[in-house]
Amino acid sequence: MNKKVYIVLISIILIFFVVMFFLFRKDDNDFDTSIVLGDDSVFVLNGKKWFKLSQPYTILNWKKHNIYINNEKTGNYYLWYDNKWYAFDNKKNPVDLGARFLAIKSKKNVDIIKYEISNINNSSYINEVLEDNNISLSSGFTSKYKTVLDLDNDGIEEEIYVISNAFISSENPDKIFSIVFMVKDDTIYPIYTDIKNNTSLNGCKPYINSILDVDNDNKYELIVSCAEYSNSKITDMLYKYDKNAFKILISN
Repeated sequence: MNKKVYIVLISIILIFFVVMFFLFRKDDNDFDTSIVLGDDSVFVLNGKKWFKLSQPYTILNWKKHNIYINNEKTGNYYLWYDNKWYAFDNKKNPVDLGARFLAIKSKKNVDIIKYEISNINNSSYINEVLEDNNISLSSGFTSKYKTVLDLDNDGIEEEIYVISNAFISSENPDKIFSIVFMVKDDTIYPIYTDIKNNTSLNGCKPYINSILDVDNDNKYELIVSCAEYSNSKITDMLYKYDKNAFKILISN
């Protein structure tokens, strides 16, 4: 072959690979699932791998997300990030997000349930957890409630407990505790535990942010958030219950 033939063949091969690259490349913005938790956290899922985005979150600008407030869907809006999140409707009119929101964009049908919390009448499980962590049973609480749901879809309801004495003002305890745990078949399964010495207004107060089936396996995951004093910092953690234990899939 002469030199011209080699040049033509190489050019054809290069053009082929360029065309194949643009046809089959995956858009960096095209995550399988993105979860936005207010202005504090963005979790994304590609395949089976979770990772968190760092600010600025502009990679998600003008991407439509389903917006939930208090686990109720309020609409499907474009998001825009500029030091904080803004939302816009189809005509690019601004939408007030109001309270701390949850936004989800996914190639799957993410099921989010609305749950209710209730007071705790029987404290036997709480006392057991306090004793196991060497905390006085006479401790006061700033959070003490539970929610009941069938987390793993086995037909049996589980109880999720949230207890904390963070930011308590009625006493001066030695320890500040924040604990989230599940009770299933009279067995206690720890979810989140934070216990530290009291140094005045330290620690964080946990709460159940959302309950959702993000991977379509017919079992619910939990987003547990924990707010420091005056909400100066919020930690978000996505948990999955698997093989009789909770593990964190992703945290900010």
